[in-house]
Amino acid sequence: MTPPPRYIEARPCAALAPYVQCFWGMTAHASIPLPSRVLPDGCIDILMDLGSSSGRDAMPPRLRIVGAMQQAEVVPLSGEACFVGIRFRPGGAHPFLRLPVHELTDGHLALGSLWPHVAREWEERLWGTEGLRARLALLEQLLLRRLSSASLDAALAHAVGLIQAARGRLQVESLEDVLGVGSRQLERRFRATVGLAPKVLCRIARMQHAVALLEHRPETAGAELALSAGYYDQAHLIREFRALTGLSPGAYVREQTQVGFVQSAGEGRL
Repeated sequence: MTPPPRYIEARPCAALAPYVQCFWGMTAHASIPLPSRVLPDGCIDILMDLGSSSGRDAMPPRLRIVGAMQQAEVVPLSGEACFVGIRFRPGGAHPFLRLPVHELTDGHLALGSLWPHVAREWEERLWGTEGLRARLALLEQLLLRRLSSASLDAALAHAVGLIQAARGRLQVESLEDVLGVGSRQLERRFRATVGLAPKVLCRIARMQHAVALLEHRPETAGAELALSAGYYDQAHLIREFRALTGLSPGAYVREQTQVGFVQSAGEGRL
């Protein structure tokens, strides 16, 4: 019997906590392609593919940046899959990458395109380290070395925190006072720093809350779920949920039962 995928997360140290949501690792052994539905969360990741099927000389580049997503992506895992990564908080990657991150939205970029020498060192050291936990600890050490050049936009981080605390149920106009800017400047600043417009980040936060409710109580009726998650009605819930995840809430629950979701199927946080 094929073992289930293994997914773990490690919390960042205090110095990196304002920037990084978690360091994560995943392994899977799949004789047939295993579809992994990755949901948008407003985050940007740096990840490395360490699967034996890819090999050291394979293309595309093994260490890459994955931009913020506006809709789910189904990634087929096959053979011996192994990934490790850094998941930045919304807005947390920008101080390190130093480019308008909306250029990365819904896309990938080889890390070597930005940090050629750094990417080469990271790849060699990750290849030379055994075990998920050890690799996550190494990623933290490597990122800490770049912290001195990073500077967080405190006002924008506060605005993102308000969206997340409200689970997306907040008037975007209220963020204009937080940042002291008008609506157009607010959107430009979010897109450049987070990669998403504030309204899109609100939609994603609300969907993530609905997903959490479904994972806790998958039998929740649609109308009850819509009310609990802050949607106008069940039709609004279904429309938004499908636009972001690619499935209706009911189909999402059935997929979890039949296939599962790699990023909630492992050992949890370290």
